[in-house]
Amino acid sequence: MTSGTTPTPQPQAPRTSFLRSATVVAVAMAIMNIAAYGFTLIASRRLMPEQFGAITALLGLLLIGNVASLGLQATGARQLATHTGEGAKELADATLRAGRRSALGLTLLCFVLTPLFMWLLNIDSFVAIVLLAPTLGGLTLMGSQLGVLQGSQRWTELAAVYTASGIGRLVLGGGALIVHPSLDWAMAGLALGAAVPALLGQFFLRGSTGATRKEIREVLRETVHGTHTLLAFFALANADVLIARALLDEKDSGYYAAGLIIAKACLFLPQFVIVLVFPSLANSPGDTGRLRRAIVAVAGLGACAVAGTLILPGLVVEVIGGKEKYAPLGPYTWLFAVAGSAYAVLQLVVYAAIAQQEKRAALAIWIGLVVLVVAAVIVLGTGTATGLNGVKVLAAMTSTCALLLAAGLATGLHRQSTESS
Repeated sequence: MTSGTTPTPQPQAPRTSFLRSATVVAVAMAIMNIAAYGFTLIASRRLMPEQFGAITALLGLLLIGNVASLGLQATGARQLATHTGEGAKELADATLRAGRRSALGLTLLCFVLTPLFMWLLNIDSFVAIVLLAPTLGGLTLMGSQLGVLQGSQRWTELAAVYTASGIGRLVLGGGALIVHPSLDWAMAGLALGAAVPALLGQFFLRGSTGATRKEIREVLRETVHGTHTLLAFFALANADVLIARALLDEKDSGYYAAGLIIAKACLFLPQFVIVLVFPSLANSPGDTGRLRRAIVAVAGLGACAVAGTLILPGLVVEVIGGKEKYAPLGPYTWLFAVAGSAYAVLQLVVYAAIAQQEKRAALAIWIGLVVLVVAAVIVLGTGTATGLNGVKVLAAMTSTCALLLAAGLATGLHRQSTESS
């Protein structure tokens, strides 16, 4: 090299490729969430209040059962991201076969539990409850397929499956309600909608073959652990609405439920970051710098959401339910944005723990849940904080719990990576 030669700039292709992938996945997940919300809006307008309450309860059951799908996705993504050498098709096949076995098991379990669900949810329609089984089966199959696509970093196909999930629910589920507004038709539409992404994922992954029984058992074993950790997280993330219902009066618990719409939006907003960064977290478990950057990205999106609620509280209240009903909540919407953003950070750290195979994460989260419940009973149950003050205090308590757990788990992961290096 001569003295007059300038250094060649480093190529920006990897960064450009990542930004392109992030955009594709973010748009797909936004479409999925908006479509799911669209189905809920159609249901609220086409069904009688009693039937809308029933479909909401059934969607809650699907949310709980979908934890197995998320566990399969995390397992498949981690194993493929950390896989080196030959055998990727066999490993993908093992994940897909484990997904089929899990889907079959959950489908049969739902069929067996149909009488219990009818009694527990006070729903008379046998058909609607039975249709839970194939719906959950389709979602479980999709989870295993998403895990393979995510671990293989096939972002465009991953985005297509996410989009198909949302469009299937909106077009088939919402369309069924438009044609015939009933609980049975709504569940039939949801069952068909859940089959759409599973069929698309099967088409994308049709070349995966050759898994051994040992590989399938390993995927199932790890899935149980991942599912347990995610179940603990979702139990914690949804405990506050039950606490509010139990310890606040009906009006204030209604205010809290409306505020949770903001919190859930802030929780789901940065999910595309978790999807994109999870394979690299699994592939480089000792790279705490990567986790820090991901936390900064998630926290940054949360800060933007909090700023939006501070600048436009009236608009936020109008969106979540109308100023006539929820005007007193306006000055405190930012607290729910903070709570949702705190849970988003915790969710990222939980996935990092799954990627790093940290087996104590679930226990820590269950302990955090117990502490939150005890603290809420002491503060709200004794009347120390009531009315809107109780709403504010509970939102602050959930934020604090989530941030403390995130900090504790992140510190543990850093210590584990330091000890293993």
